Amino acid sequence: MTRELFIKYLQGGCSEEEFDQLILEIKEGSKSSSGIDIVRKVWEEYEPEAGATNFTKYDQLLDKIHHRINITQNTTRLTIQKSPDRNRILSIITRAAAILLLPVLSLLIYSTLSTKEQFSQNMNDLVVEAPAGSRMAFELGDGTKVWLNHGSKLKYPYRFDGKSRKVFLTGEAYFAVAHNNEVPFIVGTSSLDVKATGTAFNVSAYSDDNFVETTLVEGKVILSERVNNKDIKILSPSECLRFNYIQKDYTLESGNTLKNTSWKEGRLVFRNDSLDVVAKKLARWFNIDIEITNKKVKDFTYTATFTDETLVQILDLMSIPTPVSYKLSGIRKFSDGSFSKQKVLIGLKKNI
Repeated sequence: MTRELFIKYLQGGCSEEEFDQLILEIKEGSKSSSGIDIVRKVWEEYEPEAGATNFTKYDQLLDKIHHRINITQNTTRLTIQKSPDRNRILSIITRAAAILLLPVLSLLIYSTLSTKEQFSQNMNDLVVEAPAGSRMAFELGDGTKVWLNHGSKLKYPYRFDGKSRKVFLTGEAYFAVAHNNEVPFIVGTSSLDVKATGTAFNVSAYSDDNFVETTLVEGKVILSERVNNKDIKILSPSECLRFNYIQKDYTLESGNTLKNTSWKEGRLVFRNDSLDVVAKKLARWFNIDIEITNKKVKDFTYTATFTDETLVQILDLMSIPTPVSYKLSGIRKFSDGSFSKQKVLIGLKKNI
């Protein structure tokens, strides 16, 4: 590995061609002790005050990068939180993910972060996000399997330790929890905590809803208010509890397990649901905006299962049993190169 080129990169002076050459040299140099030695010597010159603590951070970051690569290889789509000044470093991870000697990469990441304090504070926080219009599945370090629905985000530590395995959810997710009686698994939301030991359950906690909904498939979960840590209910299999965090009350029903969990298999299931509910789920599923232009259509209800149907096919099918009409707007391109969401107007058919 060329020492001069490595230093040039650390100083931010690499051209695109030199950057590609550096990646190639990292691949080759990481196979030898001499290549690793160059990295360490450069680091000692570049950060002379670095001590044992800094190199311990390398090992921790190495574990974290390995974890991110494993997630990338086992999910359909992955977005990792990042700030603008990390874009170049994340590009390195993407292009050199096959390299197993990652202390070199961890050195690059550590040395070019905007502040080492920020690095230290965020070391254990990982965020996996399923962007609007996509779903994903992955496995946590304890063996718990997670499915994320459209537009959902899960925050969790890269390594569980202590007396609980706690994650934080925004959106909707299905959890198949690895059994551990001694260390409960807790899903935190904005208003509700869901605690389990070895269980399968679904949690819906979208920020634009005024409720958090938990559906238990198997095992047992304990639901408690996040503000006062007060237990609300212990669920039994096939039960679904919807907690309204505005009114501070809840409703309980049974028998809708399939309806509330079928999304992870790519199915949209409605059972006597109002058009309001249907429209909100379609908007998330297809990453569109839906506006209901006539209040009368809000009273219509639908029972249906959709698997591979397009948006237009679903809207056409909805207009058969009920007198609804719809209109799709075009997609606009903005000056910055981005595009607007498609908008759907749903109203009442004429002469009704």
